[in-house]
Amino acid sequence: MRIIQSAWACNKPDLLRNNSGWLSPEYNLMSWTLSCLQLKQYYPELVLYCDSAYRKLLIDTLELPYSDVVCNLDILNKYHPQLWALPKIHSYSKQEKPFLHVDGDVFIWKKFEDSLLSSELVTQNKEAATDYYEKIMISLESALNYFPDEIQKERKSSKPILAYNAGIFGGSDISFFKEYTSKAFEFVNKNILNLSKINVSGFNIFFEQYLFYCLARKYNKKVNVLLSETIGDNQYKGFGDFARVPYEKQYLHLLGNYKKNEFVCKQMAARLRQDYPEYYYRIIDLFKKNKVILYHDYYNLESTTKDFLVQRYIRLNHNAVAVEKQEAVKALSFDFKRDLRKEIGNIILNKEQFIDFEIFNSRINSIIKIDFLFISKDYLYARDCFANFYFQYLFEDKSDIYNKKIVRGDDYRIIKSDFNWSSFIEKQKDNKLHESVKLEKSGAGISTLIIPECDQNKFSLTYIDELDLVILEILKTEKTIRELFDALEEYFDTDELFKIPAEFENLIFGRIKLGIHVKSIKAIID
Repeated sequence: MRIIQSAWACNKPDLLRNNSGWLSPEYNLMSWTLSCLQLKQYYPELVLYCDSAYRKLLIDTLELPYSDVVCNLDILNKYHPQLWALPKIHSYSKQEKPFLHVDGDVFIWKKFEDSLLSSELVTQNKEAATDYYEKIMISLESALNYFPDEIQKERKSSKPILAYNAGIFGGSDISFFKEYTSKAFEFVNKNILNLSKINVSGFNIFFEQYLFYCLARKYNKKVNVLLSETIGDNQYKGFGDFARVPYEKQYLHLLGNYKKNEFVCKQMAARLRQDYPEYYYRIIDLFKKNKVILYHDYYNLESTTKDFLVQRYIRLNHNAVAVEKQEAVKALSFDFKRDLRKEIGNIILNKEQFIDFEIFNSRINSIIKIDFLFISKDYLYARDCFANFYFQYLFEDKSDIYNKKIVRGDDYRIIKSDFNWSSFIEKQKDNKLHESVKLEKSGAGISTLIIPECDQNKFSLTYIDELDLVILEILKTEKTIRELFDALEEYFDTDELFKIPAEFENLIFGRIKLGIHVKSIKAIID
């Protein structure tokens, strides 16, 4: 099967300074790199359709191993830069034999089934409209002067909007794709003068995914999907869960808000570093050489070369404590201070909230000055690199999981407050619409986990409950997971445990996973 990808710089050729919808530009390049390398593991024929900007970056500079490169997308530079589905449509139109287009934010860890690839039409899944799609469509209908007949007929039927997600798109029915792509370009071209009246980015959904659905309906075409579930347009859950690959998940797609999610982006980058360190550090080196600030500012402090970083990473994989924790001289160059007052925003605190926040902030500053003083960024980087392996080590073989050993981490500290400041700050960070965020209070006190970090956050804050505290207390010495479960049984009603053992297991496994995510728990790897 011929696998194709398409990359267009959207008339913004400086890809080191254009985030292309991602949290930061380096994550765009890391996504392309990981997507390409994983596809290449299973499909030798992997073709890139691109413009000259992406050819220079992905092929000439990063040397991604595409089997062929077709640099024909500069022809789209006359179009609006937010018409990001056009390069895909153009690439579909150039196919003369069965193909599968895979987005550059899609990652696979196994081959697609032959029964899927042999289909006339293939997509990721059927998509159902929520109010989000419907509102965009209504705005388009009031502003655009042309709609394909297939869309008009579907709208007149008064049926809910359905579409096919184009994370993967293709098939063997080339004549269908010729007609479909022609109609898609006609849809765009006949509305060029009206683009200023609409949300252009939202338009892409309708001339690519919705039109495909309507045309397939017209001809009563069977569309085979990778995922059988019909998913709401903004309800894609678990599509960025890198902790569960490859042992539980073999397909991820960082669509929509996943690209802006800091945790998901860092997990994706960590996966690239784990599996392809040479390419990961090639990207880091590219930004450093061009003096472009990286989001993960640990590397902005590094003055070393790519080859050194690769070799150091390889050494760290063999020895988790290769970097000593007590490096006072280096530690002095890394400042853990963070302005939490700024992060809570311009909300008006009452007297009780103000006093509690000042105490909370003061305790954190004390921890930074005393407990974090001699922790170097190099030690934290080594810790993070090694932690990437914990999930797969623990959960890949469920038959042996209870014999695996875990222990609490060395670096975290816990403070208590009356209000849940950690959750509040996190919600404020993601509060794009500046809506009112509730500040939760507990009479029993809120426990917050503070972990030093070697990135722009300086330290992380995580709310934990009584069960998390109990688990951390039990894990002050190494325990097998079976020993942890046995120790926890005294905190639960025995009769209830026997009635719902699966729920108890899922609960504790969930807390272990949380601890690994926030680095308060680590695995003992033999």
